[in-house]
Amino acid sequence: MQQDLTPANKHLIFIGGGHAHALALLMMAMNKPAGVRITLISNLIQTPYSGMLPGLIAGHYSFDQVHIDLGRFCRYAGIDFIEDTVTGIDPAGRTVQCLNHPPFRYDLLSIDTGSTPDLNSIPGAAEFTIGVKPVKQLLDYWEGLQNRVMQGDDRVDFHIGTVGGGASAVEVLLAMQYKLHKMLSKEQRRTSHLHFHIICGPQQILTGHNNRVKNRYLKVLKERNIELHTNFHVDQVKQGRVINDSGETIELDEIIWATSATGAEWPSRAGLECSDNGCIRVNDYLQSLSHPEIFAAGDIAEMVNYPRPKAGVFAVRQGAPLLHNLQAALAGAPLTRFKPQSQFLSLISTGDRYAVASRGPFSFAGAWVWRWKDRIDQKFMQRFSDLTQLPGQVPGNELKIENPDMRCGGCGAKVGHSILNRVLKQLPAPPNEIEIGLNRPDDAAVIDVPADKLLVQSVDSFRQLVNDDFLFGQIAANHALGDIFAMGAEPHSAQAIVSLPHASDEIIEQRLRHLLLGASKVFSNCGIGLIGGHTSEGTELTLGFTINGLAERQQLLTKQGLQPGDRLIITKPLGTGTLFASDMRSQAQGRWISLALQHMLQSNYQASKIFTAAGAHACTDITGFGLLGHLHEMLDGTGLGARLWLEKLPVMDGALACLRAGLFSSLHPQNRKFEHSLINLDEFNTDTAIELLFDPQTAGGLLAAVSSDQADDVVAELQATGYTEACAIGSVRQEGNDSVTLM
Repeated sequence: MQQDLTPANKHLIFIGGGHAHALALLMMAMNKPAGVRITLISNLIQTPYSGMLPGLIAGHYSFDQVHIDLGRFCRYAGIDFIEDTVTGIDPAGRTVQCLNHPPFRYDLLSIDTGSTPDLNSIPGAAEFTIGVKPVKQLLDYWEGLQNRVMQGDDRVDFHIGTVGGGASAVEVLLAMQYKLHKMLSKEQRRTSHLHFHIICGPQQILTGHNNRVKNRYLKVLKERNIELHTNFHVDQVKQGRVINDSGETIELDEIIWATSATGAEWPSRAGLECSDNGCIRVNDYLQSLSHPEIFAAGDIAEMVNYPRPKAGVFAVRQGAPLLHNLQAALAGAPLTRFKPQSQFLSLISTGDRYAVASRGPFSFAGAWVWRWKDRIDQKFMQRFSDLTQLPGQVPGNELKIENPDMRCGGCGAKVGHSILNRVLKQLPAPPNEIEIGLNRPDDAAVIDVPADKLLVQSVDSFRQLVNDDFLFGQIAANHALGDIFAMGAEPHSAQAIVSLPHASDEIIEQRLRHLLLGASKVFSNCGIGLIGGHTSEGTELTLGFTINGLAERQQLLTKQGLQPGDRLIITKPLGTGTLFASDMRSQAQGRWISLALQHMLQSNYQASKIFTAAGAHACTDITGFGLLGHLHEMLDGTGLGARLWLEKLPVMDGALACLRAGLFSSLHPQNRKFEHSLINLDEFNTDTAIELLFDPQTAGGLLAAVSSDQADDVVAELQATGYTEACAIGSVRQEGNDSVTLM
């Protein structure tokens, strides 16, 4: 996807990855408004498609088949993706607050966070039941439930039930029954000890559907021996049972809560006009009644003129009109009214490959209906998975830079003084004593270096690799600190070098604030702070740091100190190069990138202390030259050799799949020049793990040589400190002429 190089002057934020937002963003990716920065904030990097959830529970689909990969899609579409939980908004200041990020400022906001069953109105429900939403928690629970059933005693009755008789409750319970029976039957075990229940209030099952549909499902429930409890209004939940207002009890070992849905609390807390169930009240334009700069769609929205049940079909239909009105609002154009359909096609599955269809008074059922539903669902999901073939994309339609302000170069490209001052005032003060720094701004920083210390200094800078400025600030800081930690030095202070893409003052200020607050979070954890730096505007975002450290001469670690018999210990798994090369091509699964970021956010600070205390003989950080390149530097000129245990290399999720697909970092081929040091490469050339040796790392781990008698203790201490994948990956041998032998 071509990048819009027009300076951004407005910020459109989407909160939540619901169906309406997913479709709106898909269509927006084909025709992005120029000069608008678009951000999606979601607590899930892969969001579920509700229509296929029962099929996932029943085992008909895989996890990836029923989840839209928001991270991968946003990378393709040029949309910033922020994986975080929104905790509130400030409509007056037009900011969004998140659990793990600084606030985001918006010009226009759209909310599609869905809804969840109300677990708070019934005593005990929150403690002893699981809601059908959020889906992630339900799926985690479902995995545990399967294990409990398979490990249980077939001679003991086991009762599973749903509170609520709507479509979601019925579909989920039937899917669970189907899968559990199939699993037990596969092991030739009895299923008669499993009992399933649907508990309804005063109404029958499937309210809102015609009698033909209800009768079909009543027949299915009877055939499947599922007990239906009607006119049972749950008044209280206790461990293993539900109780109605008359004191009657139904014993249940597992309780799934599927009653009426409620919205999140933060919209009403922020002053948005909401209904009693917490849903945002919107007009015919999907616009908040109280705040016209805020739009809402999906289950979190309640159209005051056209009330409809909470169903995915309505959310899907809102995608196009939502997009149209957001684009109109950005352009200052008139909005268009949207009237949802009064009747809709409903396709409800029965756990097995059978489904019931209805529309208005009509209904039909059969295996062919399930196949029809499957085709519809697969086609919907294919629109997001086939990212390289977005419908309507015009090949060769390149975007051009529109630069009406003729932004200057040289010193004229510096970020404005007032913006810089506002951001710097929000940064924590450096804890170390600095003669002259941000505490006393001058032309340069002045550091008093103790007479008994060595000054250790390093500089690192690179282009943005993840569209989350706060995370990127942390990653860049960790990466820059790596060289200091590899030398066994104590970090002292840092200076930043930042280049930001041309944009409005508000967007520039937010981005700079997120970058430097992210970096400061890492620096503060190491007991240091920023003491100066340089900012400028350019065509792309780059961030780097000059890091100062102090070390005692006798504690200084270098690359050249290997001793025969040493164990080679690595602190982090490998794979960032291929994963982010794949991500740039929209080929990496979002969860792979999310997990890789967690490794990159882990500081090497404590690992450096552990290696220093253990008297490590040599150390380096694994960065651009890859594992083999940095090991070659350690061996160079020593006459020693190394053995690498290929099967021991820790690998990030998805990295081997990306390497097998030939998705290499641009630096990977150059790192191949180190392959001459591998004396038995031919024996392993078909093993994909070989490519890990050449994969460049960003914010990678440390590689240290530790005496063999201490290696096990060091690895155990590293793992206990949080480096869970730290391990010994090889050894140093007496002779080898700077070569590496694969084992």
